[in-house]
Amino acid sequence: MVHSQKRKKKYSMETRVTDSTAVTTTVFEKTVLDFDFRKLCSVSLSDFNVYACLVCGKYYQGRGQKSHAYTHSLEAGHHIYINLQTEKVYCLPDGYEINDPSLDDIMHVLNPRFTKEQLKQIDKNKLWSRALDGSDYLPGMVGLNNIMGTDFVNVTIQSLMRVAPFRNFFLICENYRHCKSPFVHRFGELTQKIWHARNFKGQVSPHEFLQAVMGRFQIGPQSKPFEFMSWLLNTLHKDLRTSKKNTSIIYDCFQGELEVVKEIPNKTGMKENEDDQNGVQKITEAEMEVDMIILQEKLVECHS
Repeated sequence: MVHSQKRKKKYSMETRVTDSTAVTTTVFEKTVLDFDFRKLCSVSLSDFNVYACLVCGKYYQGRGQKSHAYTHSLEAGHHIYINLQTEKVYCLPDGYEINDPSLDDIMHVLNPRFTKEQLKQIDKNKLWSRALDGSDYLPGMVGLNNIMGTDFVNVTIQSLMRVAPFRNFFLICENYRHCKSPFVHRFGELTQKIWHARNFKGQVSPHEFLQAVMGRFQIGPQSKPFEFMSWLLNTLHKDLRTSKKNTSIIYDCFQGELEVVKEIPNKTGMKENEDDQNGVQKITEAEMEVDMIILQEKLVECHS
């Protein structure tokens, strides 16, 4: 084991080997860990096989002898890394895997998990949580960082988080595990972080979600929340729907009824008491199959 004063300042570690299993007790500077940003290697900018250094919080690719994480472990004396995809923790440069319950809270922040039993109590237990930085926050109403005028995104997200069936769907990642859309998964991850009660910080950064949004909305220029919400719901609907028409959580939560009002001009010679409503007929069509994309365009035209 490598001993260094710099290492002792960052964390203390005692290791014993029993039946070829390393049992490690570690105390980290958890306040430097931030998993809200895009998971790219800080050197190569690659998103493949990326690890987070649990000492300084930086991202590095790989753990082989020629990898950036391996080099960082030698140069900086930082030896504990977590794979951002598999959540496995390794000691570098030795290369062995670490299994220890003290790392569970880090894994929960990296990838928050919810069960169906927790969802039943989520609206009943309105308890404040305290982050590691000392700030208090209420899960589900946690603040979102405003990144260069993205308040129109934040207010939309905060509003949708109050729709219980919609929120519950995205809190259970198994509901959309089959979906191949990265956009759906980024939105699900943001939902889980907003409702997580064991965060290290009292606010959440929607940075990764905004990266997925940039194909349609740019960071910087202001946009109308209504336009963003219409686009967001339609995009989620298109990505989540199956081969069966109109089957998605968006359709279940937000599809309503459309009332069609048809005005018929009075004809000459019509009796006065024959039409007391000036020729107006109302037809209500329940559960109309309206294409959501066309509906979005019509709504934008009406509000422009």
